[in-house]
Amino acid sequence: MNEKKSLNFDFLDKSPQKAGEQTSIPIVTPKHMPVPRSDRVKFFEYFKDCFTNFSEFAQKHLVTSNPKYLLLAIWILGIGSAADRFTSSESSSWGEVWAIALFGGILSGAIAYYIGGWFYHVRVGWSKGSGTIDTARNIYTFSSLPISVTAIGSLLLNHIAYGSDYFYFYYSEASSVDVIFGILSLLAIIYSIYISYQGVKKVMHVQNGRGIFWFVVAPAIFYVLVIASGLFE
Repeated sequence: MNEKKSLNFDFLDKSPQKAGEQTSIPIVTPKHMPVPRSDRVKFFEYFKDCFTNFSEFAQKHLVTSNPKYLLLAIWILGIGSAADRFTSSESSSWGEVWAIALFGGILSGAIAYYIGGWFYHVRVGWSKGSGTIDTARNIYTFSSLPISVTAIGSLLLNHIAYGSDYFYFYYSEASSVDVIFGILSLLAIIYSIYISYQGVKKVMHVQNGRGIFWFVVAPAIFYVLVIASGLFE
């Protein structure tokens, strides 16, 4: 009768976890989705392909309305054009020359892209090719970069080599830099014509005979006339 009943607390040990222990929640680490290659094309790799393997570059990047670095390419095209057309013997400082080239290049590049690109597309039609006008403008713009880069390089190296003396001693007569880049310009023109034809042949499927005439022979005649007019001024 005097026996005390002991309370059984064993049920507490049957709880999911003992006191003081924390429930471990599995942490799921999100896996990073691979970034498409087209979204991580590096700048120098992009333009290296443009200059060294243009037909594949055009097929891969230029069959869209807004390829990467298009605005930069248009600006470079315009700067190269402005460097040749808008500088004159009346220029007296490099600040003036670069202002004309950089700011005039915006307008010149836009004109070249829209008007020059439109006529490029017309020539594609004359060559029995196919494709959108955006693709034609892209191929025209990027295939013209070798000529523009050469013109900009000539301007830059004359600035570095001669400074303001260029305007007093070398502007009317060719400097050593002008002679070197004159030769490079001829090579750039030939290479630009070559990659342009490769681009329209690969991407826009122009006929061989017509394509050679409108994208090789006709541009070559045009540049010969431009160079001849410059020599006999």
